[in-house]
Amino acid sequence: MRNLAKICAVVVLCLGIAGGVRAADHRPRSRMAKAGMSRPVAMVSAPRKPLSFAKAVGFGTTRLKGDTAVLVAANCPFRLLASFRGFVGETAERAAILPKQMKVTINGKEVPIGTAFVEIATGGPTPPSGVEVPIVVEIKTSGVIAYPAGRYGGNLAITVRGG
Repeated sequence: MRNLAKICAVVVLCLGIAGGVRAADHRPRSRMAKAGMSRPVAMVSAPRKPLSFAKAVGFGTTRLKGDTAVLVAANCPFRLLASFRGFVGETAERAAILPKQMKVTINGKEVPIGTAFVEIATGGPTPPSGVEVPIVVEIKTSGVIAYPAGRYGGNLAITVRGG
């Protein structure tokens, strides 16, 4: 029973802010108008609410899935990039789940644990109000029984590059 209690960890993934990510209440439209249409501009807005994955329980491999959407505004072709920084426990122990015990895919592309960015979506120029780009995060974990029970959080960094 103790081991079962240890593996009932609620996993919460917070969307981290990196690069050009702006709060969801800022609409890219006003920035696009100020920048003018002659200069290449690409911006992304992420929701403020955390992305939750429910509970990771049981022996063996656990599959977790969460989805959200970001708003991209660009007057040129753009590339949306993501990195995943891993999970750390919110308890006093601050246990970090080892990268070798996780496999993360975002929009179907495998993303290494750490600070390296991987391209997850591309597109062309958008309307001034922007377009929503869906983000689907899938995480496979193994060996979670070895970690203390509790809530774990991590950072998903999203950035956009024009061109």
